[in-house]
Amino acid sequence: MNKSKIAGILGGVAIVLAGCGGFVYTTVGGTVTGLGTTGTNVLIMQNEGNYKQTLIADGSFSFSEASNAHYAISVYQQPSYVNCSVANGTGTMNSSSGVANVNVTCVPNVPVGGKLSGLADGGKLYLIDNITNAAANINLNADNTTAGAISSNGDYTLPTWVVNGYNYNVSVALPPPGQYCTVVNGAGVASNLNNILVNGVVKGVVNIDINCTAAVPVTFTVSGLTAGNSLTLTNTSTARVDPLTVTTIGTYNFSWSLLTGMPYAVTITTQPTNQTCTVQNGTGVINLANPAGAANILVNCV
Repeated sequence: MNKSKIAGILGGVAIVLAGCGGFVYTTVGGTVTGLGTTGTNVLIMQNEGNYKQTLIADGSFSFSEASNAHYAISVYQQPSYVNCSVANGTGTMNSSSGVANVNVTCVPNVPVGGKLSGLADGGKLYLIDNITNAAANINLNADNTTAGAISSNGDYTLPTWVVNGYNYNVSVALPPPGQYCTVVNGAGVASNLNNILVNGVVKGVVNIDINCTAAVPVTFTVSGLTAGNSLTLTNTSTARVDPLTVTTIGTYNFSWSLLTGMPYAVTITTQPTNQTCTVQNGTGVINLANPAGAANILVNCV
């Protein structure tokens, strides 16, 4: 077979494949606005094929798509300080001219914080923000332990900002030892209409105030626990249910210290393997003037 005839056959195959969408590719994309230009915000987009594209500033973007393919462009990962929504993100290609009307609009999130007072020197406070949106069926726990504890009095801002229109509910995840911390104005609805710029820093919710005061640790001493075993005890009080697992003999404090007048009740939640442990002096009422009462809890394992 001569070369011209082979070329004609191959050309025909290429034409057929192109007509079926085999080799014709074009682009689907649009513009992103509200992301900014500083690179502070990082937005990751994806298409229906799970191909990703990272955007760090306002501008245009596009994905490669077959000319007859169905496309679905969505947000894979939201930025920290803005929330982005996609318009015209789905459709079916019907030509090789491409699509350029996928619009991504980002609006500012809301920083939440306030003032912390009463924290003892060297103390560390961990907060948790339960973020919800009933319409979107979203329930997120944005624990600030990933960014480190709050370790000084004064103004604070949680590291995870809240999406405009979402509910926030800030509470204490873990107080400092020997202190009890309360939250004022911890719940509300985030609105970026209240965001202002103060000395180059965005401020949103600033009235979630936290006060820490001296409290009494609930202390227990474990004896008789064999090596390699574990024991779980729980202190139930008006403040919370506070479990703690130990693996060796010794003296321990529950995570939550308590205020005067709060009752405590220490029980064994999980016994160690092949052992039985009992609690002595496990109940009482906290008295800051006589903290020794909550320190004589004995746990004996046999």
